[in-house]
Amino acid sequence: MLQGKAMLIDMHTHTRYGSNCSYADPADLVRRAKQVGLDGVCITEHELCWEEPALSRLSQEQGLPVFGGVEVETDWGPVLAFGIREPLWGVVSARELRRLVDASQGFMVACHPFRGDATYTTEPSLDEICARPIFGVVDAVEVFNGSSHRRELELGLQAMSRLGMKGVAGSDCHAVHTVGQCATRLQRPVATEADLLAELRAGRFDAVHVRLGLTY
Repeated sequence: MLQGKAMLIDMHTHTRYGSNCSYADPADLVRRAKQVGLDGVCITEHELCWEEPALSRLSQEQGLPVFGGVEVETDWGPVLAFGIREPLWGVVSARELRRLVDASQGFMVACHPFRGDATYTTEPSLDEICARPIFGVVDAVEVFNGSSHRRELELGLQAMSRLGMKGVAGSDCHAVHTVGQCATRLQRPVATEADLLAELRAGRFDAVHVRLGLTY
């Protein structure tokens, strides 16, 4: 493990090379991350993870740590998984994903689980939100997402306070200009995926909404 200051990492980004909903070129994304003061970035495409040599090459070319992850659409909602290298096209069960993450000694995050909770016509109760089964199988919750509006953030913070769970943050960027709006602050610097996973599993992190100046 490196010694030194904390690191601010955007834990949730997409590129046009692995997510057909994204407009972001990988090199442009990482350059933008450097420009806005991030210390690293995780590329979390839908259903698949970049191969390690490609991540290493991008990191070396741009001079910023780049880590891999994957966003998986499960039966209990979308999940960010870290530490898994195999494609996850056929995995739809959150419990099965939990098994794969455990086998890889990885880390599992409920991905923007409060999205859609606050609308003009209806809003679930806090009891209903906290009773969702996804919170029983993940290690942490994405409490700040760059696409979340104010009321969604408020509900999420209330739920997190009641659940007593750790929170991460990511921009969920699909365009370069949104990189770094939300990020996860690690208490210790990391240089490798193993370092990152160790810090996440140890709970040495908090969530930062950079644009709004919020921390959880």
